Amino acid sequence: MKKILITGAGGFIGRALSRRVALFNNVISIYHRNQGKSDDHNIIPEQVDLSDRDSVFAVCRKYSPDIIIHCAGIAHQKAGSVTFDDYMQANSLATQNLAEAGFESNNDLRFIFLSSVSVYGEPADNALITENSLCLPSSDYAMSKLDAEERLIRLFKKQQIKNLDILRVAPVYDYRFRMNLNRRVLAPNRLIYLRFGSGAQKISALARTNLVDFICFLVKQDTHVSQLNIMNACDFESYTFNQIIRVFKTSGVCPARPVVPVPLITVRGLTRAAGLFFPDKKKWLNSCCDKLAYDLVFDNTKMRKTGFKAKHSLKTVFNSSD
Repeated sequence: MKKILITGAGGFIGRALSRRVALFNNVISIYHRNQGKSDDHNIIPEQVDLSDRDSVFAVCRKYSPDIIIHCAGIAHQKAGSVTFDDYMQANSLATQNLAEAGFESNNDLRFIFLSSVSVYGEPADNALITENSLCLPSSDYAMSKLDAEERLIRLFKKQQIKNLDILRVAPVYDYRFRMNLNRRVLAPNRLIYLRFGSGAQKISALARTNLVDFICFLVKQDTHVSQLNIMNACDFESYTFNQIIRVFKTSGVCPARPVVPVPLITVRGLTRAAGLFFPDKKKWLNSCCDKLAYDLVFDNTKMRKTGFKAKHSLKTVFNSSD
């Protein structure tokens, strides 16, 4: 059995991942707050402040993990609620500290980092986005994720990480956690559906079950040579806004809400007006508009070539017959 350290074990992804990985491995689950003892004898809970370099090195020296799966960090927050420095400390500097600590304790360490497709920004066209596409992050969160990637790649090139997997994860969802989908099709408080433009715009998303399955698939692969992999991680199909609305309606999530059309010219006009009042947020506001106006689809060819078979989709997760 491998010793696998998972950060963010109390979070939406880390919690589910810890339970699955622990079926076949010994797991050290890192929590920001004390979680007490685990009922699973294969899970060892540890409370660690990942911003404290000494604490990070101490826990890695204690367990010498074979694999670190880094899920922790500050996710997208409301504009202005988290500073750029906060994002950089939690999402970038802490990532470097963790990688360095892991390598010191085990020179054969494999490091799996959950980055984000937000590192690409929001291209104002409908082109398919590959791992070689230009990265133009438009938010502090996305900038911190890209900076973390660059720090890890430098460590890999200096041979301070033997095996590095960077997963650029599409917006994650499940039946109870729909925020990343709601933003595309629902008004605040979920009172009505909003159909922006024709509703034919496509997005990539990622079922949490598919993400957990994919990481478990990677963990089972034995790596004997030093390698760096950067992969877009998303469901094997993309979804139109209209599909999301239909699935939500037929699954019973929000079955009786009316659908109100919103012309894209209205969205662009409101975005420009808001930019005049909040010039420091203009780039972010424009990116929000682009997310509604254009396709945002990511090429998952590299993910498929690993041999992984995704079992789930929007329809299976929401149990829709549509």
